[in-house]
Amino acid sequence: MTPKISLVTPSFNRAGTLPATIESIALQTGTFDLQYTVIDGGSTDGTLDILRAHKGIVSDWVSEPDAGMYDAIIKGFARTDGEILGWINSDDTLFPWTLGLISRIFADVPQIQWLSTLTQAAIDADGDIRYLRKVPGYDQRAFFDGVYFGFGGAGDSHATEFIQQESTFFRRSLWDKVGAEALRSQAIAGDFALWNAFMAEAPLVGVDAPLGAFRIHSAGQLSRGQRETYVQQCKDSLQAARAKLNYTPRVVDGAAEYSGLYVEKQAPEQEHSPWHVVERPFHVLPRGDLKTALNQRRVF
Repeated sequence: MTPKISLVTPSFNRAGTLPATIESIALQTGTFDLQYTVIDGGSTDGTLDILRAHKGIVSDWVSEPDAGMYDAIIKGFARTDGEILGWINSDDTLFPWTLGLISRIFADVPQIQWLSTLTQAAIDADGDIRYLRKVPGYDQRAFFDGVYFGFGGAGDSHATEFIQQESTFFRRSLWDKVGAEALRSQAIAGDFALWNAFMAEAPLVGVDAPLGAFRIHSAGQLSRGQRETYVQQCKDSLQAARAKLNYTPRVVDGAAEYSGLYVEKQAPEQEHSPWHVVERPFHVLPRGDLKTALNQRRVF
């Protein structure tokens, strides 16, 4: 049975980039059941004309003042009834295969509570690919050790990349359990706070396929324009989660070993092969010349 996906876009005065976000939804391929909702904060820049022009793609929308992006996301999920949830901001995009792929994976593997890409993508202001970055795997201990902390980390030498929000999908049952409270707990870093809450409940499963692309631009991007505040709120959220779990980060010299869950096809050489989850170890390098060289793609 195909699970319904409820996808939410929070938006406010993003008429310049919102059409590309909506078009990336319109270009989705494969079989999926989508409920797409846009929660607008009362834009005055032509956003409403865009939403009216895309009424065949946007299932539901509302435009009214709200308390910010995370309030809009919470409102959007409350207006939907899909089993699988995710949100994409009004300047980001999905790859054409994303929703069909997500639908098949969650249908084939009911034990998966949340899923994210291992191949993170970013696009520039023109929509061209800026980079693709690999994450070696996801592990609960690694998260609370500070591995998935970008912008130089929270003091942990093994920090790599943040979990990519536009490439992360989760079951409504997980959201209903801890989602809204966690998301609204930080004004800017609500996504990181949500991953803290999710990670304490269930392991994150990785998939190799890129799913979404983060758009790099200068039009009031919170994570870029308020980077110091974002990083501090991530630190506060991570420290609070560690305290709640009574978790002490490991101190490791050299490469740190973890064990990740990966969703793969059982028989990729066969058509219509079902997906399943496998577990295997991965390693994370400490900060240093080699890791820098790898990140800058100067060695392989």
